Amino acid sequence: MKQERTDRHTALKVEKGLIIQRCSSTQDAAQYLLARGVPMHVAVRVLTTTQRRDMSRAGALPGQAR
Repeated sequence: MKQERTDRHTALKVEKGLIIQRCSSTQDAAQYLLARGVPMHVAVRVLTTTQRRDMSRAGALPGQAR
């Protein structure tokens, strides 16, 4: 199921959380996301999903030209 991100600020926090996960740990990434107000269900979903979006493509984040 494809979900579109509608909140650019949350989308950017999620992307940073994924970077933290790759560089450090899933626990550190979860703590970062939860401390910044990302809902628990969103944090769990993005940190446990193996498919990743191609953030280099136009329109990957809300507010970008498609």
